[in-house]
Amino acid sequence: MGDPDCILREPLAIDGVNLKDWLPFADVKETVIRSSDILTFLEPGKELLASYYSYKPIEPEILTE
Repeated sequence: MGDPDCILREPLAIDGVNLKDWLPFADVKETVIRSSDILTFLEPGKELLASYYSYKPIEPEILTE
């Protein structure tokens, strides 16, 4: 197996017709993977693309007390 050669920045997962954070456990939304691990690339439909560009994850609440 080769070294990681692709960087995913702010990746999202498709859950039915919704988008969700692919790295909900991480503060930095960037990961490195091997291109050989990518199964499929495709062009998203207009509705999914609009949803992707308007996606804003909910920020965790910070307790100050």
